[in-house]
Amino acid sequence: MKYLINMLFPSRCLICHRVSVFSTFICRDCFLELEIFLDMPVDFTRDDMSWLEDVVCVYWFTQELQILVHHLKYKQADYIGRFLGTKAGLLTKHLPVSQADALIPVPLHPRRKRQRGYNQSEQIALGISQIWNIPVHSELTYRKVHTSTQTRLNKEERRNNISGVFGIRAGQIPPAHCVIVDDILTTGATTCELGRTLYEAGADKISIITLGTPFTYLGIQFSPDIDETYEIDTHI
Repeated sequence: MKYLINMLFPSRCLICHRVSVFSTFICRDCFLELEIFLDMPVDFTRDDMSWLEDVVCVYWFTQELQILVHHLKYKQADYIGRFLGTKAGLLTKHLPVSQADALIPVPLHPRRKRQRGYNQSEQIALGISQIWNIPVHSELTYRKVHTSTQTRLNKEERRNNISGVFGIRAGQIPPAHCVIVDDILTTGATTCELGRTLYEAGADKISIITLGTPFTYLGIQFSPDIDETYEIDTHI
């Protein structure tokens, strides 16, 4: 029966729309187009963050990654998060960050999570966890405030918009080395605010891992028919 269904309704790649036997949502050719970065954005500053241990952005923010993250966040495709999280885990398991104590997904406000049905950062973290073999602490932190969109805010405005929005649940103590997991790193305002919250609650050091970072930091040029901002509206 499954064979017949696959014959009648073959899986198609979300990127090139060709029939895919590699995965239900991406073909092998498009998957190989995901450009590995494994570094931190050149403009990412540490400021006064002595607790910040490491920052790893797994991929360059190409059109291929943009499409996948858009479907992950806005098209109910939570399985993309686990898939990309697993790939991210495999690409980074040799790095010191993989020896941390726990993965901490950036929390969504309850209203946003109800609308989406899941937290995309948690799905990514679950995929990474399978490879690194460290726990995901999804209930350690929470988002106190439903903030406005950050899409068109500059770096300082993003910091002000996100300031003080995270909390640690009562009775919880963060592990010594926490790795914050997010989908895309833009200015770093969200992840750094969460990192500051974890540090003040008792964590010794914080690292950050994301699937990618946008072209404004890495000089990537998109074709004019692609809107590079439409899914950098993270955690609103």
